[in-house]
Amino acid sequence: MSSDEQFMQLALAEAAKGGSATWKNPQVGAVIVKDGQLLATGYHHQYGQAHAERDAISKLSNEQLAGATIYVTLEPCFHYGKQPPCSQLLIDSHFARVVVVTVDPHQVVGGKGIAQLKAAGIDVEVGLLKDQAEALNRHYFYFYRQQRPWITAKQALSLDGKVAAAPGQATAITNQAARRLV
Repeated sequence: MSSDEQFMQLALAEAAKGGSATWKNPQVGAVIVKDGQLLATGYHHQYGQAHAERDAISKLSNEQLAGATIYVTLEPCFHYGKQPPCSQLLIDSHFARVVVVTVDPHQVVGGKGIAQLKAAGIDVEVGLLKDQAEALNRHYFYFYRQQRPWITAKQALSLDGKVAAAPGQATAITNQAARRLV
């Protein structure tokens, strides 16, 4: 496994920390590296709060950031929303290289963040560990690519077609794995 893959794996692990608290936004992680040394990690903690890039950058000085590489599990945003654009923050922080897993399928971003970074002379690479990142945010990607929500329905019946042992009595029919999925 290359060092790029290792750092992106760490960014994916950071992203997963956001869990469902990031909804409506995706789970995103960021890792900052300079001269092969890990400097900082960050993730999107909760919807409306700082994005992963901003979380990681906030832990470092301008001197530490200049010339560094940032690994991000989704294209940096290009627009103003509840947070300012992350793509401009990366430019202002003087990153030499940005490694992004995938283009954001949201039509407001959709390649514009990457284009802005490239226009600023930053080396941008896209596609590392794409399948893993898309699995982490499958609901987000599905919604913006298919223009409809991902829906999970759970129906559990006993072999005799019942949903409970008796009326009004809670009965566990499925296992913990099924409950966790739903």
